[in-house]
Amino acid sequence: MPKDKAVLNVQEQLRKELDTLKDRVEPPSGYMISTKGKVFTLPDGSSSDGPLICVVLDWVTANSYFEGIYNPKDPQPPACFAIADKPAEAAPSKHAPKPQHSSCCGDADTPTCPKNEWRSDPGGGAGKACKNTRRLLIVPHDATEKTQPWIISVSPTGLKHFDKYVNMLADVGTHPLEVVTEISFEASEAYPSLRFALDTKHDNVNLMWKLKGIGQEILRQEPRLES
Repeated sequence: MPKDKAVLNVQEQLRKELDTLKDRVEPPSGYMISTKGKVFTLPDGSSSDGPLICVVLDWVTANSYFEGIYNPKDPQPPACFAIADKPAEAAPSKHAPKPQHSSCCGDADTPTCPKNEWRSDPGGGAGKACKNTRRLLIVPHDATEKTQPWIISVSPTGLKHFDKYVNMLADVGTHPLEVVTEISFEASEAYPSLRFALDTKHDNVNLMWKLKGIGQEILRQEPRLES
């Protein structure tokens, strides 16, 4: 085969592989904010007791069911998980290793997933076996076009507080993307439980909309399944 045709053939094969490259590496991890120990630890390693002053660009519902007892020294991937815009529409991902039901919340014709029922906690508590969270896409309040959006997870104990905050803004015709939000920890809770408060409005709606689009891939990133 002539040399120039050989080069073109290789380039063609490379283009065919482009669509699968992201499936062959670990998902990006430099965007997660840790709340362990009731401390905000940012992706750059800096930490603070809060509050975190930011703009909430977008969010999704993220449900995860793990088999067995959690071992922090040997964390396992979820057996079943769902990512959805609306909690009522959450259903196991097609990539979930062991889907537990056809739908997380059910409807008139489909019962709620047994693992998503109250008092299904295998430890005997009143909670659910499936962990319900909100995954928030946020940026610092002084973000620029070069700012990488971050992800922060709202635990089950903070869900009603986040939902109440969103509803409060919606009632006055405001999207969270239009305001600066203060995220803090509930002082009376032993574990990290997030609370949300309106700080002020801002004039960077166009920038925030652009950053929202940039962050969609990490917002909807499914968990890595290899343990």
